Amino acid sequence: MIVVYTYVGYPVLVHAAARRRGTGGRLPAGAAAVVSPVTVVVPALNEAGVIADKLLDLRRQEVPTDRLDVIVVADGSRDRTGDIARSLGVRVLHDDVPRGKSQAVNRGVAAARHPVVVVTDANTALSPGALAALASRLDDPRTAVAGGVKAVLGEGARGAGEGLYWRIESGVLAAEAALGASMGVPGELYAVRRALFRPIPAGVLNDDYHVTCDALVRGLRVGYVASARATETVSAAIRDEVERRIRIAAGTWQTTLAHLSLGDPRRGWVAVAFVSHRVLRSVVTPLLLPLLLATSAVLARRDRVARLLLRGQLTWYALGLLGFVTDHRMVAAPYQFLLTNAATVRGGARLLLRRQPVVWRRADRGPWIAPGPDEDLDGGVG
Repeated sequence: MIVVYTYVGYPVLVHAAARRRGTGGRLPAGAAAVVSPVTVVVPALNEAGVIADKLLDLRRQEVPTDRLDVIVVADGSRDRTGDIARSLGVRVLHDDVPRGKSQAVNRGVAAARHPVVVVTDANTALSPGALAALASRLDDPRTAVAGGVKAVLGEGARGAGEGLYWRIESGVLAAEAALGASMGVPGELYAVRRALFRPIPAGVLNDDYHVTCDALVRGLRVGYVASARATETVSAAIRDEVERRIRIAAGTWQTTLAHLSLGDPRRGWVAVAFVSHRVLRSVVTPLLLPLLLATSAVLARRDRVARLLLRGQLTWYALGLLGFVTDHRMVAAPYQFLLTNAATVRGGARLLLRRQPVVWRRADRGPWIAPGPDEDLDGGVG
């Protein structure tokens, strides 16, 4: 029952509740006409191949140059990332010793000149007006963090699977935001109010999820802006993608376990979303899937329903493994399901055994691809 609730029941519940309440956080027409001054922080590790494209992409945003301040935090970069960024007229903070993305974010926010700080990855292209839309969401003084939408492009099971995952995830996050209970922002594009930002503690793996939980713990709001979209290409190699997902999963375990107070029923929808989206889906359910398979195998000898359930699971997992072998987009959904849950178990084990390094590792991706026409991926803004 927990598995069914996690993957079917909760998404249906949160979408229904959001529709009933209405997306009261939708940006009014013309909200971005007057843009608050924005500092953009770009954490970068050996991104010489894309940093020029990234900075040119930021210049195309609908923010006047006198209201836009860009900082590249070249955390441990040993290539020409910093030199290229300086040649394009932006501030560069460089440290020979890599300290991880969370600490790079801390350095960037501390050096920011403006009240709104947008954090965005070096390898992601932004939709037109993304910075202005995020800044407008933070016009609400009760909102400490606002996230955009992540879109992934790529061929085969990896590209289609990651794209499918983020379309589903974006829909859930948007519905949660409409209820004042968004359980995350994409690390590729989010904004923080500098006055409400608290430095991320050393050792934190997932900066984006941590700042979300830190805001919710303090009773602050986390906004979601569907018109602010970050587009990136999928990892070039399955091995890189697997390692990236394991690291993210370890960080999700870490932050979830550190903020269990969010599950206090007195927090209302925040508690429901935290327990359902994070505790059950990101920690508990992946551990239950092998148990479900084993139980189905034991009961299959004498129970017809168990036999059908066993066959369904074996078929689904076999298709997932086929995705790893062939990278065919026709098996993108089972591939992504298997990857996500296997990485979650591995990431949790790494965290508990203290074998997950804090220092990030760059994953090679495909060529820079600018986003196409704006798409409202989930139909809501919260």
